[in-house]
Amino acid sequence: MARAKRTDRADARRRYRQVQTGEVDGAELADAPPVPTRGPRPAPATTERPSITAAFRNAYHRANIREDIAVLPWLLRSRGFLIALGLVLAGAAAMALFPRGEYSLLYFTFVVFDPRSGSPGFLPIMLVGFLAPRASYLLGLIIGAVDFAFGAWFAYAILPLLVTDQADAVALQQAMPSTIPIALVYGTFFAASAAWYRRFLQLSNARTQQRRRQAGARPGRPAKS
Repeated sequence: MARAKRTDRADARRRYRQVQTGEVDGAELADAPPVPTRGPRPAPATTERPSITAAFRNAYHRANIREDIAVLPWLLRSRGFLIALGLVLAGAAAMALFPRGEYSLLYFTFVVFDPRSGSPGFLPIMLVGFLAPRASYLLGLIIGAVDFAFGAWFAYAILPLLVTDQADAVALQQAMPSTIPIALVYGTFFAASAAWYRRFLQLSNARTQQRRRQAGARPGRPAKS
């Protein structure tokens, strides 16, 4: 191939010199093959793999509040929301049935309401954010509101039965209004964070699988079936 190209160039230069000296007509030169010119070679096509930074950035989705509210009735029947709500209801039921039980109080603190910090339970909020098909922030907000409602129930109905000094119960009851924004912001933020983390894992996993497929398709390496 390279030898044929050199022959074509030499033949074209010879014809050009013949035209300049009058040995051949210019019309014959038009039939001569064009002399290939050297130029920048096109860059080979590469398959770009998403980086960790791109996965970190693309995992963020801007909230579409109007559409999310429109599909809220469907979201309230989704698996993630029902599981999270079931955990909260189970924690409240355990506290109602065994108000003086050590494990029931521990479970209630973990999934419903922590009376020491005034924050809602961590597990249901993270779970609803990780499993929500969309609008995780909205479902987390609802779970946070439910947690606060059961927290108020605990402060007024259960805590007076557990403490010997009623001043402790009164202090928590007086502090309950200030925990409303904590519960709502906590539920919204951490549910949205869990949804972002789920998307980040999916994008990162897709990048890893793509890299493995490309490594398996290299010459000399049998592709994995």
